[in-house]
Amino acid sequence: MNARRFAVLLLLGAPAALAAQSGLYAPLIQQLPSGPRSLGLGNTGVASRDDEVIFFNPAQVAIARGMSASEERYSKTAGGGSVSAATALSAGGIAVGARMVNYEVPTNFFPADRGSMLDAGSPATSYEASVAIGQTWKGVRGGLAAKYAEDVAPDIRVARPMVDVGLAKDFYRVYTVGLAVQNIGKSMDIPCGLAHGGPTCATEPLPFGAAQSGTLPASAPIRTTVGVGTTRSVGEFDLAGTAAVSMLRTEFVIPSGGIEVNYSWLSGYNIALRAGARRPIAGEDALTAGAGFTMDRLSIDYALETLSGGRVGHRIGLRVR
Repeated sequence: MNARRFAVLLLLGAPAALAAQSGLYAPLIQQLPSGPRSLGLGNTGVASRDDEVIFFNPAQVAIARGMSASEERYSKTAGGGSVSAATALSAGGIAVGARMVNYEVPTNFFPADRGSMLDAGSPATSYEASVAIGQTWKGVRGGLAAKYAEDVAPDIRVARPMVDVGLAKDFYRVYTVGLAVQNIGKSMDIPCGLAHGGPTCATEPLPFGAAQSGTLPASAPIRTTVGVGTTRSVGEFDLAGTAAVSMLRTEFVIPSGGIEVNYSWLSGYNIALRAGARRPIAGEDALTAGAGFTMDRLSIDYALETLSGGRVGHRIGLRVR
């Protein structure tokens, strides 16, 4: 089954919500979308060739070129954005990127997830800065990204360094297969009185009015992804398809994918329509969509994602190649 057929099956068969991940994960920023093109394709980017691939697979930095910036509005109280740039270096490339989201978190509810970040509460911020290098050796691309991420909320600040590693290879000139392991890092300690409403850390019931003591671990959202991308020409149209399967640590499997239809009427001018689907984590729904317009080296991209409670997130970005 090729990537386009798999993506179509996802669009037709993905339910609105299959399950929700359990446990505590931080930082929040690493569970959010990173760019409008990948978001329009089900937030699938492990085989992407754009500079925003720094947020999905450092191996593809070896061939990614350009720079981009995007911003997304999730709700009345939550919004954020990302910037990235990639350039050639020796037999590969180097890239830098940063992401940030401002949101509100309910009292004594930390760390936030994609659902709770949409609600009103106290101001909070999550951000990440990355640098990645990718190299090609005998047709195989490999990459490494070093990252620093932080969550800042009332009464708490947690931070840690992390790394991503990735591989990628082209097959038959039209398929790109990628593998990435992201957010490799240690757990953060969250005070029991703050962690998701203050769950009891002690094995014995506490006296009435007593404060929680101790900590609970908030795990790094380690994500292992394998995916494929392909591009074909059909008459006047260029079709692209991508599909991937991710595992959030060892507890939650996330298939995703999307299709893109491109039409060009003049050299350097292009219109793209995108549709995608994913298995949603908490706070998400399954479907995404997007569009893009390219004039020579400049692209304007838009994407939307369906969120829980009938809400929709809107993302817009500029890309220069």
